[in-house]
Amino acid sequence: MSCKSLLSRLTIVRNLSFLKYGSAINSSTNLLANTTPVISHKYQTNFAKQYSSNANTIPIVSYEEIKQLPKQPKKLLIDVREPKELQETGQIPTSINIPLGKVAAELAPNVDAGAFKAKYGRDLPQKDTEIIFHCKIGKRSLSAAEIAKSLGYTNTKNYLGSWTEWAEKEGLPK
Repeated sequence: MSCKSLLSRLTIVRNLSFLKYGSAINSSTNLLANTTPVISHKYQTNFAKQYSSNANTIPIVSYEEIKQLPKQPKKLLIDVREPKELQETGQIPTSINIPLGKVAAELAPNVDAGAFKAKYGRDLPQKDTEIIFHCKIGKRSLSAAEIAKSLGYTNTKNYLGSWTEWAEKEGLPK
């Protein structure tokens, strides 16, 4: 390392030393304590909602609702875990398996309805069909629900408890 670059790094470190924990409070210039917030308190909540995850726009489904699915054949339950995960743990009754990486392709507008039925044993969902996604802990299923929503499906939901909750309540391996 050259002397010039070493000197440059030392200068940067010295200039940023006021960022050390507690140093701004104790410093005579009180640089950080006197700054104005970038976003006023009035708008902070809306800003966080607008730019955070879309989890609040995808409805959540409960374990009890999932238990009722065998009596509601028009609803579609999609497990977005990888096939290997299903082999290790099992799957929720009535669910079909479409791994997260294939959700967009399998629910795309140009999918052949006959091919979908042959592959999954279920009709290709209509745009207003209630589609409930689940995975192991509810994160991949949220992504899948958002993908389906972006493809024009208007009734997508997320089983947030997913396989972990199902297995616990059913006494199955997680």
